[in-house]
Amino acid sequence: MKMKALVLACLLVAQAGAAPLEAPLDARSAWQLALKVRNGDGVPTDPLRARALLTQAAQGGVAPAMFVLSNMLAAGEGGPPDATEARRWLEMAGELEYPEALQQLAMLEPNPRKADLLMRQAAHAMMHRDR
Repeated sequence: MKMKALVLACLLVAQAGAAPLEAPLDARSAWQLALKVRNGDGVPTDPLRARALLTQAAQGGVAPAMFVLSNMLAAGEGGPPDATEARRWLEMAGELEYPEALQQLAMLEPNPRKADLLMRQAAHAMMHRDR
């Protein structure tokens, strides 16, 4: 009887057009899936889902996800633009010495000395990037 109820529930969910339930992802897996979903690599492009996956990955400490999420938030990709959150994630990626984030922070920095320091940090981080 329980099996029939479960099958019926699954059919009702499928008919309603609901997305199937996904197992929770670790931060690195969320990052990898987010790239596929954002770029349409083997799956339909879905900016809203990509942004949610990137948020999960960023909250899990994945610096590249923080950087991409920052750019999506700034551009309003996958949801409304949010300059404050975009800057917060960009700075967090910079704190983790993610080179692209440091470079972008340097380009946004009005103080030439600070911008130069950030560019040097970006170059240093790039030299020590995991391969």
